[in-house]
Amino acid sequence: MSGFGITPGFTSSGGASGTVLGPYNRIEYWCSPSADSSTTHNTGGWPDAWTRFYDGVYTWTKPSNINTSLPLKVWVYGPGGNSGTYSSSGNSYGGGAGGMAYKEIAIASLGATETVTVGQAHATTRNSRGTNSSFGSHCSATPGNDGQNSSNPSGNPMATGESTNPQASINSGYAQGGIGVGGDINRRGGQGGQGSNDPGSGYGGGGGGAPGFHGHADGGNGGRGTSYSGGSGGSIHFNGSYPHTTYCPPGGAGTAGVGNGPYDGGERRTSGGSGGAGLFGSGGVGGSGRWYDNNDNMKPNGTNGRSGEGGAIWDPNMLFLGGGGGGGSPSIRGSSSVWTMNGGCGGPGAGGGAVSAYGSSNDTRGSIGGHGGVLGGAGGSGQYQTGGTAGLAGGAGGTGYDGQTRQQMGTQGGGSGLIVIQYAVE
Repeated sequence: MSGFGITPGFTSSGGASGTVLGPYNRIEYWCSPSADSSTTHNTGGWPDAWTRFYDGVYTWTKPSNINTSLPLKVWVYGPGGNSGTYSSSGNSYGGGAGGMAYKEIAIASLGATETVTVGQAHATTRNSRGTNSSFGSHCSATPGNDGQNSSNPSGNPMATGESTNPQASINSGYAQGGIGVGGDINRRGGQGGQGSNDPGSGYGGGGGGAPGFHGHADGGNGGRGTSYSGGSGGSIHFNGSYPHTTYCPPGGAGTAGVGNGPYDGGERRTSGGSGGAGLFGSGGVGGSGRWYDNNDNMKPNGTNGRSGEGGAIWDPNMLFLGGGGGGGSPSIRGSSSVWTMNGGCGGPGAGGGAVSAYGSSNDTRGSIGGHGGVLGGAGGSGQYQTGGTAGLAGGAGGTGYDGQTRQQMGTQGGGSGLIVIQYAVE
């Protein structure tokens, strides 16, 4: 099977439009898992009781009329890592993002067919990593670590060109990003943010962001949390943010700037931070709630964090992600009532917003950190809440306590791998 083809002139949802001029006229991508290890995504059914994703394994067939004067361009991304907490066990770190390999391949070096493998995060782990993505034998990318995995990436951890592994000494090496292998450019995924697993004042780190298509830099790290509040997700360009103080969940990193958090550590705790700006649109506004002086008369109120604006260009001659970060969201608690809000999701290339618990109790447990956009990390959460799920190749958001990583439930999981190719036919 071939990937989904797009012709030149794609118009993004965020307003960026127009034909991108250049010599290439075909683009294909693969990002889907398989339903069962013995089948492909197309032939395998998804049973009601499915419990995990398997690697998506596909076959690309070289067109008979492919233009031999131009190389095929390929980007390979490994999957992201899961949250570092499952139920009451773990360290609450966010997951590391997958690595990226970019390569230009002479047409004569391609086989008549090439096997395309889309790696996946593990179904429920907190201290492991998923599987590699690859395009034939030409190049591959390793997965990001789950939050509680401190081992170096498999293979050569310095494949990205550094003399040392820069993530091995940060937070004892937990939640490292994956790396590209065999590419003309190999980049490292962002590292998951630091968390603390505590039923009274826990916090989950934000997920790491994957490297951008341009290949200029590694992905952004996830933000560290602090008591009761998660850190926000990293983007392709920027790190996720750290809460200014307790109860101040920050917005996710955008493709054009970092997210921020309010200074609201007092009694009311009614606002979240805005997401970072996007190259094609603004960051999402933080969630906010109304405060009642008489808490017994508290009524349902408040808004979730808004998702980041901005779109993307997927074109045979350009790949460009321009999303803003998702807004962060607080929880409000009165003497006899509570109101929980969810974090905003990141736009393309951007991170999700964080969420916070109101205090040491477990009655604001309904909040969910914002999901990451494609290649973006997810937002973290306070204790008894749920970290966000990552976009393709991004790292999951951590929870401060009692969250669960479940692919079948869509919670706290690392993003699937991604493979994109560009070429020309005559």
